[in-house]
Amino acid sequence: MPWCGAGGGSDARELAGRGLVVGGAVGVGKFAGEDALGGGNDEAGDLGAGVGEHRREGRGVEVPLVQRDPALLDDARDDSGLRRARTDRAYATVAGGDGVDFGPHLGSRTKGVAAAVHRRRAGVGGLAVKRDRVPLDAAGEVLVTVGATEGIAAAFMGVLNPGDEVLVPVPTWATFSDQVALVGGVPVHVPLGPDHKLRMSDLVGHVTPRTRAVIVNSPSNPTGVVMDPEEVRAVTRFAIEHGIYVITDDTYEHFLYDGAVHQFAAADVPGARDWVLAVNTVSKTYAMTGWRIGFVAGPKTIIKAVDSLMTQTTSNPCSIAQWAAVEALNGSQDCVHDMVAEFDARRKMFVSGLRNVGYECPMPEGAFYAYPRIPAGTAGEPGDSNAYALRLLDEAYISCVAGAAFFDGSGTLRMSYAASRAVLQEVLDRLATFGR
Repeated sequence: MPWCGAGGGSDARELAGRGLVVGGAVGVGKFAGEDALGGGNDEAGDLGAGVGEHRREGRGVEVPLVQRDPALLDDARDDSGLRRARTDRAYATVAGGDGVDFGPHLGSRTKGVAAAVHRRRAGVGGLAVKRDRVPLDAAGEVLVTVGATEGIAAAFMGVLNPGDEVLVPVPTWATFSDQVALVGGVPVHVPLGPDHKLRMSDLVGHVTPRTRAVIVNSPSNPTGVVMDPEEVRAVTRFAIEHGIYVITDDTYEHFLYDGAVHQFAAADVPGARDWVLAVNTVSKTYAMTGWRIGFVAGPKTIIKAVDSLMTQTTSNPCSIAQWAAVEALNGSQDCVHDMVAEFDARRKMFVSGLRNVGYECPMPEGAFYAYPRIPAGTAGEPGDSNAYALRLLDEAYISCVAGAAFFDGSGTLRMSYAASRAVLQEVLDRLATFGR
């Protein structure tokens, strides 16, 4: 069974930051300017240093569009309502006992979270799906992890040997490539077309005898693109025919707009339950990023092997957080619908605003990211995204993520609309007067 090996790092990494509007002033948050495996990126370092300089000088004017956790409501509205809808029962369960065992043996095999995932995937709303039209076996096909990030790493550790290749469609979240490298694998970047939608035809020509897995991330971070359901099925069939595992990051599955549909790779394709590892989390759907609970659904043999590996690494996710996740999964899903409706309104507001101030930007079908192109420069082409992101920070005090961090050299930016409408409007106002 594959194990963890040595690997090298990529040159690109995501620049993460956070800011907070307080009474019209904006506080500067933390930036991470180094990738997971070390190595240098001058642009990332410059951006992180720029934020630090702003903080030291007390400018307090940075507006953040980099966050990957949801800020639910406007500052002027009561933010507690939706948060309570998701967390009150969790706190009551944790604080009141309610039969909860706080011992160390909940573990990655905990029955509570796995059973809740099983119920959702058996068709009871929420995470409704059946793997290959057969409900999940909560005891053997679901592994609870410390967030989806560990879940994806666990999937790679379960299927890769040193030198194995993983097809990674780009632009993409840089962590996929770094995690492949960490276990000794080789990330093979598969460039996507102008619409950034993965199609089966994109994979042809990239498969070699060493290809072991392909990543499917829909809705996509960073682009917000949602794959066509038939293409998901086509990619899955293609992978099975070539003996390739499909590892899906379904983190943003509920953030869908304009009739877009999320297709699970394990559904509707014969034999898929033996080849698909689906990774998910409560972080985005229930705005529970700090609770760090994710899960992987996959073939029993791989889940069992990775569970044994986790016993020697993280041991188990926090038991308290696991029970909070159980409450989120088993409780009413009205809060999720309310949050998606609010993000839909922000999406329309922000993308329309970007277009009005001169940015070419497709309307995202999912997630909560806008992915505009940098306006054309004197040569008629978009400029360097790292340099442009640094200018936005230094001159307009706007933090966003350069497309280069996602292996995209076409001159793009990722701007999150998981921020209050007040922040989004402030960004649009500044962009309207930003010297390009």
